[in-house]
Amino acid sequence: MWFIEIENEPTNDTAPLPDWIECYVLVNIDPKCCGPLARELNALLPLRHIDPSTTSSDSLVVGTSDDTVSKPNTEHLKRIRRRPATDDEIKARELAESNDTDTIRRSSNEGDVVTTSNDADTTNSTGELPKERAKKNKQRKTKSNSNSKPWSLDMLVGSVEAVDEWLLQNPHSPGDRDGSNSSKTVGLVSVLAKYNLSIQSASFVRKFLPGRPAETKEELDEWNQSVWHTLFFEKKTSLFKEEEMALTEEETQLMIRGLNEAVKDAMHCRDQWTTWSQKSTNACDGNSLDESPFVTGVVVMNPLTGSIVARASDERSLQGMKNTNNGDGRDEDTAADEVWDSFPDEVNPLCTSTILAIQGVSRSERHTASGYGMESKEFKTGQYLCNGYDFFLTKEPTAFEAMALVHSRVRRVVFGVSDEGMGGLGGVAKSKNGLNTGIHALPGTNHHYRSFRLNDVFDSDDVNRGNTNDEDGRGKLLESIRRLHPN
Repeated sequence: MWFIEIENEPTNDTAPLPDWIECYVLVNIDPKCCGPLARELNALLPLRHIDPSTTSSDSLVVGTSDDTVSKPNTEHLKRIRRRPATDDEIKARELAESNDTDTIRRSSNEGDVVTTSNDADTTNSTGELPKERAKKNKQRKTKSNSNSKPWSLDMLVGSVEAVDEWLLQNPHSPGDRDGSNSSKTVGLVSVLAKYNLSIQSASFVRKFLPGRPAETKEELDEWNQSVWHTLFFEKKTSLFKEEEMALTEEETQLMIRGLNEAVKDAMHCRDQWTTWSQKSTNACDGNSLDESPFVTGVVVMNPLTGSIVARASDERSLQGMKNTNNGDGRDEDTAADEVWDSFPDEVNPLCTSTILAIQGVSRSERHTASGYGMESKEFKTGQYLCNGYDFFLTKEPTAFEAMALVHSRVRRVVFGVSDEGMGGLGGVAKSKNGLNTGIHALPGTNHHYRSFRLNDVFDSDDVNRGNTNDEDGRGKLLESIRRLHPN
């Protein structure tokens, strides 16, 4: 494996969700009251907990207090579950329908329903109205279908903690705590009573339901069929993230080429330092090649085309050489051995290879604007900062540079070796507390980018063969980078 992605390790601020939570459920409820009851429960006990600090005084949610008890998360569960009816439920329904039919027939025989010539078209011998006949015919057709099976509806009231807390703070009264019958404050007991239900009834039961969203589609199917209908956030699962974030062979080869270009840029940077220190009268005496403090190579690549957009060494040359043409480039008559007017890294302490590369992208955009005009379509639809670009560095960027890359909206940062002294993508943190904490993935920033480090660990096969400079060239690339950054 060529590259290792640097990801921020999870903190202990939020406890992991439990696999199962205990909830109150209304089983086998009447389909007629399913919709209205669900709407009232959504207002009274929402599955998604509302922060009391953001709840208005006239909210439908009652029973909240300053001393809020931590309640299990239920927002991933659906309010209503449709399941195959049990044998006992089917027998109970058949018995109830039989009793209803006998009651109608007895009423008809006793003369409660009289059929005349005027209403012969609207009633039959049992006294049924057309709508009632149509409904019963539909039920008979459903039962006659051998492939169909009766269904039952269950409704989730809420977690045991949430319901018990509500009942404790709101005793069995239809109104609020004052006893007033406000239309905006209704009690759970009174809501259930409207539909001939109660918390003491046999249909009000406790069940263990999933305490977290399903992590795989197989787990989702199993829970939906045998436990409870739950939501599935595929893009949040670890398996999806691994598959989605996995590097393709094409991406890997592009990253290898970009890192090799960064090594070339670092070598060019050394040559620039040597030229400046030898020819400039402002150079400090005693600085040798090995003492060059600015050897980090940085290149910017457009991953869509694979082209190099900017190099740190090019921007350094444009900023430091004499006779620059309004900052857009060197004059044609500038000699190759032109004496450096200044060395940007020495003049400005904030000028680093990464910042120079970012400025190189900006220079390219300014050049586009000067060629087409600020009002042109080419400029208006052009690149915004470094959005979508990949940065390749021979050494891990500092915290200052890493934040500059956040503001530049880069897509990826790939570097060769870590900087355990000033690294901003996990180098410093890992050397002190063993955790990977990087600027690129801080939760409070308005942009995140992916960060990769060249893998310096070889697998057991390479070690057994005594070949750490593997055939794919990773060892040679790593060795060349370490020569640039020995510490």
